[in-house]
Amino acid sequence: MTSAVVVVAANAVEQFVEVVANAPVPIALVVGGASRQESVRRGLLAVAADADVVLVHDAARPLVPPTVVAGVISAVAGGADAVIPVIPVTDSVRLLTAAGSEMVDRSLLRAVQTPQGFRRSVLVAAHEAAQGSDHTDDAAVCEAYGVAVTLVPGSSDAVKVTHPGDLAVAAAILAGRP
Repeated sequence: MTSAVVVVAANAVEQFVEVVANAPVPIALVVGGASRQESVRRGLLAVAADADVVLVHDAARPLVPPTVVAGVISAVAGGADAVIPVIPVTDSVRLLTAAGSEMVDRSLLRAVQTPQGFRRSVLVAAHEAAQGSDHTDDAAVCEAYGVAVTLVPGSSDAVKVTHPGDLAVAAAILAGRP
């Protein structure tokens, strides 16, 4: 059965109770921790024990196309333990060094998106092993645990909305959708 766990700040629980009241799937609300990693670990504790596939998604990416979600789920269902959607980096990138900086070959770089998908047992074990560390995403938690990460195509529509200007980009994307 499909269900969702929504991790929220302690001061936002009441607001989210109203927001998810009529959701089409059962939703558990969980109070997050001091870090993203701790928040995900807490959320994992609320995932049904019989769940095999877990997706971890950031609210900052509200426009992820269903095809990306389906691709992540398909890769995990096909045997991958950890899956992330990615897109090619289009900006020139420089690596800071002791001597200044140097150009990085962007053809070797990918920008990571969410949702990231995992075999539940693998992600739980990786998070338990990673307690006390500070990884920026769950794929990094799994890699630190020795799990190979599979890459699937992401989408340029899955913009991260973190700055006021990102809202204009999101509005333009929405305007182009049926």
